[in-house]
Amino acid sequence: MNRRAFLQWSAAAPLVGWLPQTALASSKQQRVLVLVKLSGGNDGFNTLIPHADPLYYSLRPTLAIPRHQVIDTGQGMGVNPYLKTLKPWWDAGQMAWVQGVGYPHGDLSHFRSNDIWETASTAPSAPEQGWLAQTLAARNGLHGIVMGEQLGPLLGKNCNALAMQSPAVFLSQVGLVEDIAPTNVTPALAHLTRTQHKLYAAGQQLESKLRKPAALGVPFSTSALGRDLESVAQMILSGVNASVYLVTQEGFDTHSNQVVAHSNLLHHLAGGLDSFARAMQRGGRWNDVVLMTYSEFGRRPQENRGKGTDHGTASAQLLLGGRVRGGIYGDAPALHELDANGNPQQTVDFRKVYGTLAQQWLGLQNPWGKFGTLPLV
Repeated sequence: MNRRAFLQWSAAAPLVGWLPQTALASSKQQRVLVLVKLSGGNDGFNTLIPHADPLYYSLRPTLAIPRHQVIDTGQGMGVNPYLKTLKPWWDAGQMAWVQGVGYPHGDLSHFRSNDIWETASTAPSAPEQGWLAQTLAARNGLHGIVMGEQLGPLLGKNCNALAMQSPAVFLSQVGLVEDIAPTNVTPALAHLTRTQHKLYAAGQQLESKLRKPAALGVPFSTSALGRDLESVAQMILSGVNASVYLVTQEGFDTHSNQVVAHSNLLHHLAGGLDSFARAMQRGGRWNDVVLMTYSEFGRRPQENRGKGTDHGTASAQLLLGGRVRGGIYGDAPALHELDANGNPQQTVDFRKVYGTLAQQWLGLQNPWGKFGTLPLV
């Protein structure tokens, strides 16, 4: 590849983690974690709703979901009616909620809190590795695939991850790369030729898996989230051997006129998750997959003057999967004990959830063992 071709490739290519040559070679089915990032700060109180607490209704005179519309889940909690498509998975015991998730002294900056959630560190300066990069480094093969531009929890020099717009776009771009034998003439040339060789190998192997992609047999919505989850489902069922997938749903920074925007977001979220779950079930992989939502923070319990909600702390996470132990985990945030900013105290440290998935689902080392685990899977 000459300099001109390299510059053209660089402009067109997605972010790429350095793949080993056997990245996709294994056909053995493995457990998969699918992360759905709700970007902007999802309102946990209107997602998993404390409808039995009268303070919820007094703090949200216009935003509170009416009691008769809430899908009751027991324990004084209920689910937003725009998530009703997911109710069969709850009834089947394959859907769980973790409530009150956060970390002490929650930071309300999108950028800073994103760093904390994606690195699992509250240290003053964020580590250079995502939380999954820290745990997956010892595993061979392709560690993860991100639908988008930011590797987030998969960012790290020892994490073999790809970021792509879509499988089709990735394959069309990687086709621009010709194979080349790695050379060690100089460190820079060694890095470039090794990367080019691995990109070529990754493209060839992905193409071999997706040349005749598995038929999903389930319709997906045409929303951005729906298309990304459809791509993930197709890669999993076609035999791409990645441990983790990450997709993102934008738009959860609901400072004003929240009702319509949030309802629409949850409607698309539920539709996408339901289609994905049915595709996995139909394709015989439902017991191999756990899907989890996360967001950089929640929203405050009290609505603001713009009929929206401002940045908050503790929120709720949703998990789906054939081996998920359904139920509600953690204690509900106490609405009668808000801090000076109007936020409740978190009751479950998010690293407890991370450690649970790393240790009990992916079979990896748990660097966050001091926070304990949850019987989620």
